[in-house]
Amino acid sequence: MSHTLGEVVDTNEDFLVYLKTRTHLYHQSNVFFRDFHYGIMAYGETNGKKISYGRAEKLAKELVSSLEHAGFLRRITPGSWMLNYPGFRKPSSKSEAASKPSSGSAVAKTAIATPSSGLASPSSSGNATRS
Repeated sequence: MSHTLGEVVDTNEDFLVYLKTRTHLYHQSNVFFRDFHYGIMAYGETNGKKISYGRAEKLAKELVSSLEHAGFLRRITPGSWMLNYPGFRKPSSKSEAASKPSSGSAVAKTAIATPSSGLASPSSSGNATRS
């Protein structure tokens, strides 16, 4: 059975939410044509609709065109886009405590013995000599 895009994908937002569960899809991340292609095939199967490889490819082209027109995608190169969907912003990995500078004494750096440092260095006989 040949499905239309409207029969397979309820809404663009619903499909993007589904695709996010399958791929690393975040606001301003790269997304590729095959992500949409295979996503449509999997999305159809979860909704009880078997979609052939060729039909899914045609539906993916329609979907990408629709998402570009709606402003959800910005073309980077043929076959790749940047996702423009602020609802998918990546959560901040910084905690409030980590962003504040620590109070306390600074850790002293360990001195390394070099010829110019004036620190003792081993001699060829194994005894420490002064440089």
